[in-house]
Amino acid sequence: IFIFGANDKVVEQQQCRTQEHCYHCNNTSNWILEKNATYASFFFISVFPIKTRYIHYCPICKNGTQMNQDEYNW
Repeated sequence: IFIFGANDKVVEQQQCRTQEHCYHCNNTSNWILEKNATYASFFFISVFPIKTRYIHYCPICKNGTQMNQDEYNW
């Protein structure tokens, strides 16, 4: 029986206002800013966040970079 575990959730997602060029897929589009959190779970119920990641990525190919919290909140 698994009592404890961890699961990822998208906490917040928003689109950038300006278009950016992706050098991976060679497309120009509005990139996505996303806040992901890994939650500790107890019987598949999320209890508290363990780790938070801030990601800036291309919506077409999903290629991007991680950011810190200060860059995310500009």
